[in-house]
Amino acid sequence: MDKPIAKQNYDFFLVLDFEATCQPSPRIDPQEVIEFPCLKVNAATFKIESEFHRYVRPVHHPTLTSFCTELTGITQETVDESETFPAVLAAFDQWHAAHVPAGARALFVTYGDWDLKTMLPSQCRLSGAAVPAYMNAWCNTKHLVADVTGSYPRAMDKLMQELNLPLLGRHHSGIDDCRNIARIVELMCRRGGVVKETGSSADGDAEQGTARAGEGVQT
Repeated sequence: MDKPIAKQNYDFFLVLDFEATCQPSPRIDPQEVIEFPCLKVNAATFKIESEFHRYVRPVHHPTLTSFCTELTGITQETVDESETFPAVLAAFDQWHAAHVPAGARALFVTYGDWDLKTMLPSQCRLSGAAVPAYMNAWCNTKHLVADVTGSYPRAMDKLMQELNLPLLGRHHSGIDDCRNIARIVELMCRRGGVVKETGSSADGDAEQGTARAGEGVQT
């Protein structure tokens, strides 16, 4: 990654990747967030300047399936000792206020539309919480990759193999996935890519419920 980073239209990228309750089949209903990670990445240098990372205790299906634990590495003990979603969202709101300066140009970056298009609104409805206004728009990294390479990617781990990027940590660990997403985005920006908004809560149902259907996980 020694090529210069293309000039971006944002000051910071907020790389986010939820993990949720899941099982192979039938699909858990309702799904609930069990890991809430976010990285604040400087858009000019791609240095990680701050990190938010909390696990979340599910309420509607409090017992994790063995499938979920094997996939994400999140244990029952971990979620049992964690706060529920409203408290974690409030903590994230405080983190955002402390680390994203007023007036800064910041955009959430995800791998797919599921996190902010589907999971966050659903979880907020379940929890009786409002979706923060600053979480209503995002960049789906898959579109950035397609813009740069001409090919729309699917699974993150397969994409990283194609890009010759070693996978850091554990795939389907939310915080590790955030770090790997940031590395993919940096590589694309060093190849001339420009991160832009690709989705918002006002859009249609692009990718809604498809990427994690039946599993509750983002590939």
